[in-house]
Amino acid sequence: MKRTVGLVVDSTFGLSQAFVKEHGLSVVPLKVIIGADEFIDGQMDPDFVVKALHEGIQVKTSQPSPESFIQAYEEQLKNYPDVLCLVLSKSLSGTYNSATLAQTISENPHIFVVDSETTIHGGIYLVEELIKFFNEGHTIQEGLVYLEELKNLGSLIFTVDNLQTLVRNGRLSKVQGFIGNVLKIKPILRFRRGVLDVEHKVRSFGNVVLYLLEEVKKLLPLGKVAVYIGYVDRSLEAKELEHEIFQLSDQLRVRITGVISPVIAAHVGLGGLGIYITNE
Repeated sequence: MKRTVGLVVDSTFGLSQAFVKEHGLSVVPLKVIIGADEFIDGQMDPDFVVKALHEGIQVKTSQPSPESFIQAYEEQLKNYPDVLCLVLSKSLSGTYNSATLAQTISENPHIFVVDSETTIHGGIYLVEELIKFFNEGHTIQEGLVYLEELKNLGSLIFTVDNLQTLVRNGRLSKVQGFIGNVLKIKPILRFRRGVLDVEHKVRSFGNVVLYLLEEVKKLLPLGKVAVYIGYVDRSLEAKELEHEIFQLSDQLRVRITGVISPVIAAHVGLGGLGIYITNE
């Protein structure tokens, strides 16, 4: 059955080129500015951001232009009667505004722009589920309802080495950042439906792992659970976490989605490691 809905996403979703090509998606890139150099998200080595953060070099990001979204919409409309554009949470970036402005300029009622209210591996999960849903022959209207159901079920839980990067970029209040850094604790943050909060504080990275395991366990009585693991510079810890989660139950699937988008890494900062968890 042929899919009737085309999909546009932004580069922070971190989808592989093979996945994008296989499913005929259009990806609109953001940009990363490191010092005087400008890079295209999705076409750069993520280690560039990690190196800059270690060296204290300021890393900035910029949202796509409306024109780049218009081009993506036109690409999808060549193959599909309807187009769904899904972008990272508008509480993190102005990308949603560019996408909706492009929609307005296009004056096409068959283009639908939705705020994912999540990012990175949360976005990956949503896209994968939507593709399966639309491949079953569902309409854009049915997909919009399904998407809201998916967003209600999942959330991102993550830790960082230092809250100052999030505070400096305006993603977290200075009070929360101050508390985290004065006590020298490991903050655990949750990002759900576009809202970022410091949910818990622990004394060691080992306790972060224990906390994440407990959060996964809480969902198991409700049915099958999906866990996607992403990181900035903690690949070894991500593998250890995957191993620990895998042993919890045969009612869950867990996978490492890999290094998160350089754009998001620039805002999260060093030591970033987290999971997207949801019932399926």
